[in-house]
Amino acid sequence: MNLAIVHEWLNIYGGSERLLAEILGFYPQAQLHALIHNKENLIGTPLEGRKVSTSFLQKIPRVEHLYRGLLPLMPFAIERMDVHKYDVVLSISHAVAHGIKTNKDQIHISYICTPMRYAWHLQDDYLHLHQLDKPLIGPAARLTLSLLRRWDRESASRADHLLAISNWTAEKIKQAWGRESHVIYPPVNVDRFSPANDRGDFYIYVSRLVPYKMTAEIIRAFNELKLPLIIVGDGPEMPHLQKLANDNIKLLGHQPDEVVADLLNHAKAFVYMAVEDFGIAMVEAQAAGCPVIAYGKGGAVEIIQDGETGLLFQDQTSHNLSEAVLRFQSIKINSKAAQKNAARFSSKRFKEEFLAYMEVVTKC
Repeated sequence: MNLAIVHEWLNIYGGSERLLAEILGFYPQAQLHALIHNKENLIGTPLEGRKVSTSFLQKIPRVEHLYRGLLPLMPFAIERMDVHKYDVVLSISHAVAHGIKTNKDQIHISYICTPMRYAWHLQDDYLHLHQLDKPLIGPAARLTLSLLRRWDRESASRADHLLAISNWTAEKIKQAWGRESHVIYPPVNVDRFSPANDRGDFYIYVSRLVPYKMTAEIIRAFNELKLPLIIVGDGPEMPHLQKLANDNIKLLGHQPDEVVADLLNHAKAFVYMAVEDFGIAMVEAQAAGCPVIAYGKGGAVEIIQDGETGLLFQDQTSHNLSEAVLRFQSIKINSKAAQKNAARFSSKRFKEEFLAYMEVVTKC
């Protein structure tokens, strides 16, 4: 198969990059395209050393730090990337990759992590993060995001086939773009965990520290509970969160995968408050035998079996999280049930489903 794979930005190794690496394992000869590529940040990952064709955005000084602020330029950049020599184009999109231009002789499959979240339901977070919510520039910035939403909706018709990472994402695709999609849950390496028989007394949270993850609310809850909490992850909110956290909360920053796995293997429970399109970290926690206490919206509803592998709470507030933690302490969640549930999202399952789907839509 003469295949091109299109991604948006390759400067961190997160959820969509793990998905990309898994798919490249099936198609090692595929040509990879991305708007920007930071080789240094991918050292030690499966994407290290991979040849990547990039857009004109790559030439902007310090683009690896500024890329999120360049969102208004990304539709222009993705439309000018040339993939016309390939028979099949697979885009992995959570912003603009689905807008890559192909011709009628090509097959374009777009695997959607989410419609462009910063132009839709997270526009206020985007404007605040990039200081675009000021009186003088706020109206112009909101107009720009409105134009991005229109482009997002119109460009969604370019893909011949749409995949979604969850039923939640499929519903968002239908609402934003008016299109149906086929759901294949992304792969999770559930076999790398070794749950401890004697679990610790600490709770854990693993995430990028950005506003929509609601980390500050988690900290407020545990400040009130006075229970031990370990936070793993880094991001622009780190300085603010360090000031907010009491002594019972440890912020460890970014940690290697083996350290995260060991913490999950021993933690009492994993806590989460964000609305995720899927939620790989919640699957990994259960694979480690660690129950999950999460806000009951988005991918969490599909991942967690309420009362059996974790608990779901219904209001996205620190008070409701506190109540859920106290409720969790009064019941018993079976670690084996959590592990079994996580197996539904294994890499083996993904390989079987994804390759079968590709065979059908490409008629190979």
